Amino acid sequence: MAGTLLAHLYSRINGSQEDVATAALQYIISSSSELNRAFNKLLSDTAKIDFDPDTRYSLQSVGKNKERPDMSGADSSGNEIILCEMKFYAGLTSNQPNAYLDRLKDEEGKALVFVCPEQRKVYLWDEIKNRCRKEGKTLTDEDGYRVTVDGVAMALVTWAQVIEGLQRVASSVAVESLFDISELEGFCEMMDSTAFIPFRAEDLSPDVQRSEERYFQVIDRLCEMLKANKAINADTKNLRATPTRTGYNRYIWINDHGSGLVFDRKAWMNKSSAETPFWFYFCDGKDCYIQSEDLKTKLKKLPAYEIEYFGNDNKIAVALYAPVNAQLDEIAESLMAQIIDYMKKIEA
Repeated sequence: MAGTLLAHLYSRINGSQEDVATAALQYIISSSSELNRAFNKLLSDTAKIDFDPDTRYSLQSVGKNKERPDMSGADSSGNEIILCEMKFYAGLTSNQPNAYLDRLKDEEGKALVFVCPEQRKVYLWDEIKNRCRKEGKTLTDEDGYRVTVDGVAMALVTWAQVIEGLQRVASSVAVESLFDISELEGFCEMMDSTAFIPFRAEDLSPDVQRSEERYFQVIDRLCEMLKANKAINADTKNLRATPTRTGYNRYIWINDHGSGLVFDRKAWMNKSSAETPFWFYFCDGKDCYIQSEDLKTKLKKLPAYEIEYFGNDNKIAVALYAPVNAQLDEIAESLMAQIIDYMKKIEA
């Protein structure tokens, strides 16, 4: 569809992409009882739970642990029973999802629902569940994009599903809201495209460059650690570091395999791949950087979002995940362990 007014004006609106879309959605459903019930039915069907169809929503209610979900729903008695977190391509915060689930459990709430673009749902859903497991939470009754976590329903729905559901109801009982829904739809489509995201003041600070430099430092430190690891045979003789428009490559021999350590912005932004800036690939032999079809077949057995394609010959790289709140050496050690584990699995 053509760009809408909301999408056009986004660059002049203070607030994140998610804040703008959430505020628009909350305005739409609060302006019509029919649309509010339609939204509640969608969440009820998605989470497979029953709750008050007249539940009403407010924005960013702060909890005792400073968690701030995008929308919280309270029933007709004022009890908070559902939390909604809206995403485009922002990462999960430290509170998501576990602090939200704890809040619901303490308040005897019913469900936590994430809303995201269609192309992000597979990876985001897996990441959400993994965070729950790392906190020792029990996941049961999983069915598609819905699971029970320690008694609280958790689910994921896409922006397209939300908008389609609202449009269907509005076309018959709330025609006056169709224009507002189309504005939200246009905004979501812009966010799901390659639209330029306007600068914020902090984006132009020198600290941004210091932050950017960390990605290059990680690749260099990882390369040095691999060379120093006595358990493998790694060296960079006659190989050069290669900056690219989208990132940075370090070529390295590992156990007679031509390999690449990659920081790549384009892969990082890929809507259907793992949300990480770091990747690794290796080839069959030392004499060339070409992956055989047999090796590619093995790599393609990994989950689709765990692999990325690089170069004219479409070498398949695998995702490397950096630990958060870690020092440089700790990050490099973690990435090195992932590389060694990947190579062992594929070689086996």
